[in-house]
Order: sequence, then C-alpha cells, then structure tokens
Amino acid sequence: MVDRKKRAQDLIKYHSYASGAFGLIPVPGADVAAVSAAQLNLVHKLAKLYEVEFAQERTRAIVGALLGGVMPGALSSSVLGSAVKAVPFIGTALGVAVMPALSLAATRALGQVFAQHFETGGTLLDFDIDAMREYFRKEFEAAKGEAATDAPAAAPQMDEQPVQKAG
Repeated sequence: MVDRKKRAQDLIKYHSYASGAFGLIPVPGADVAAVSAAQLNLVHKLAKLYEVEFAQERTRAIVGALLGGVMPGALSSSVLGSAVKAVPFIGTALGVAVMPALSLAATRALGQVFAQHFETGGTLLDFDIDAMREYFRKEFEAAKGEAATDAPAAAPQMDEQPVQKAG
C-alpha cells in the first residue's frame, strides 16, 4: 500500500496540473473560478486522506488569506491575466502566458502547506495563517521554478470504489 505522504504528493501534483490547465480557459473569470474549485477540491481530498474534518467556508477563508497575504502581486497578475483575455487575440495570448504558471504554482504551494499541516496533526480549526504565510511563500517560489520542468501528472488513485449507478 502506498503511504499517505506519497498519496498526498500525487494529489498535489495532479491538482496543480489541473489548475495550470484551467489557467488556459479563454473566458475571463471562468479560469479563476475553475482554479479556485481545483484548489478547494485538493484541500478536501487532503483532509479526507488525513482524516481531518473539512469545512468549505473555513478552507476558502484560509486559502484567500494565504494567497492575498503572500502574493498580492501574483494575484493581481492572475486577475489581470484573466481579464486581459477579453481582448481579442493578443489578450488571449497574454492571459495564456500568465495564468497557467501562476495557477499551477499557487495550487502546488497550497497543497504542500495543507499536507504538512495535516501531517503534523493539524486541522482546519487550528490552522495559523500568519505562521504558514512564509512557508507558503517559499513553496510558491519553488513551485514557480519547478513548473516548467515537471511532466504532467496522472490522476491519483484513491482507495474508494466508484459510485455505481442504479439500473
């Protein structure tokens, strides 16, 4: 059986690449919404893996505080990258140049922060945003550098069985 740390890293890698792909969505705002959903899904899966109770609104608040407190320049770039896609041709090209890398790096950094927190017995209720900001910033910078060198990730395997449809 694959250990929990390895499964967490597989989840992080998969969701990071999904976020990078969602950054390619040409519709302004839809890309940001898809990346946010992937990030929430990642934290939900990590919480499940580490048997931590998941609270969507608490998670959104933590993610927003981490992203906004550490990378306001990158956030403004990603929002600008999304908005600039509204400009025909050139805007789409510029948005595609910015969004995938930032989305991938932010998702990878979030995953690393939450996995480390859950691995040490933490929960969403005792998550100290101020204490984790620097760790997130370092993970984000490292992820930006690694984004260009990694191969796409295969979907991580979970122990759960798929839901069977009746009929």
